[in-house]
Amino acid sequence: MMKFQYRLGLLLAMSAAFLAPSCNQEPTEHRSILNHDALSDCNIAIQNAVVVDRVPPPVGGRRYFYAAVAAYESLVPFYPEQKSLAGQLHDLPALNLSLDTSQDFCLDLVAIAAHTYTSKALVYKEDSIANFRDRQLAFYKKQLSSKVFNNSVAWGEEVGKQIVEWSKSDSFNYYRGKEYYLAKNAPGYWQPTSPNFSDAVEPNWGKIRPSLAPDAEFIPLPGPAPYSTDPTSAYMMQAQEVKDTVSHLDSNGLRMAKYWDDNPNATVHYGHATINILKVSPLGHWLSTYSTVARNQHLTLMESAEGMVRLSAAVYDAFIMAFKAKYKYEYIRPETVIRNHWDSAWSPAIQTPSFPEYPSAHSVVSGAAATILTDIFGEVSYIDSAEMEFGLGTRAFANFHAAAKEACFSRLYGGIHFRDAIVHGRDQGMKLGEYHIAHLQTRQ
Repeated sequence: MMKFQYRLGLLLAMSAAFLAPSCNQEPTEHRSILNHDALSDCNIAIQNAVVVDRVPPPVGGRRYFYAAVAAYESLVPFYPEQKSLAGQLHDLPALNLSLDTSQDFCLDLVAIAAHTYTSKALVYKEDSIANFRDRQLAFYKKQLSSKVFNNSVAWGEEVGKQIVEWSKSDSFNYYRGKEYYLAKNAPGYWQPTSPNFSDAVEPNWGKIRPSLAPDAEFIPLPGPAPYSTDPTSAYMMQAQEVKDTVSHLDSNGLRMAKYWDDNPNATVHYGHATINILKVSPLGHWLSTYSTVARNQHLTLMESAEGMVRLSAAVYDAFIMAFKAKYKYEYIRPETVIRNHWDSAWSPAIQTPSFPEYPSAHSVVSGAAATILTDIFGEVSYIDSAEMEFGLGTRAFANFHAAAKEACFSRLYGGIHFRDAIVHGRDQGMKLGEYHIAHLQTRQ
């Protein structure tokens, strides 16, 4: 509870900072921009909603993705050099917009209105989005003429409504909770893990419509090492590696595992009490990285919207591909095999998520994210502060791929993934990122 109050306090503080005039204002005859970093603030509101709703990482990724599309599409008509994603993202039609772009607009308010309208429709508990949105609208209403304010909100909401309608056709509402996954009681197959021994989550996520990828299996993924109890087999050698890594984990390795945990559903049990541990989701982490570097490079509002939608779309597809493979292979987690063969009391350094092991979704996501970010920003060093509000400090990275490599192998240090899942997952994610770079066009 205290951490959640701290998170809300941080958001309020950032919103207060937002009220200060921007030094990057670029007013023109018919449009103005008060805050080029407005969409980073919007993403924090989604991050809060992910924590409150405690949704699995793929569900959180869906929220960021559609909100990013809405923000980007709301700005495209004002920038002739930008290209709409209509006709590129699956089933996204050209938007039917009735307002006249020659009228007066505040473009960051346009983007905020579109982003928050969309995200508010996708969350379960609306307060964190609604309160943020109300604060932003109240501020802009004081700064702008009624004409500019009304034009901007109406335009953003018109885009948001159409993106929300498009989101309804991705099969999320149909598949989620539709089919119960029955774990196979056979050697080598996934079984529920401690501390909650929960049912597998999101067994149908691989059936959700991708953003850009042709399908969930278009990038070949080598299978994991065949399950075997032979001590000399590739499988048991990988299991031994996980066991030994966790047994000899030093403070830096433990911090690395916790820093990249990004599991919004983690819990700790104290007797009969269950404590929910508040954490950012994987896409929330990478979007925080994006915002950090975007501020350092002084990106404009449109540049920020463009980069966020590219990153969000790639990670959204990464989750779909990873979960398609997870429920295809239904692979056993290290925790289960180590407890069965070596130590019945063994526990990983971080909590094992409630779904099959292969591949590591974090690795697919991180490989894709680093590839997209490198294409956007180049080889840049940066300080990652995505986990600072959770008491995990910051970490410095020479480039995005160095950060992704650490994120991937944090799963080995955490004791929740085998090496095959990490290496193969990261490779698949990087190929997915390259596909997005080649096929998603945001410039005319």
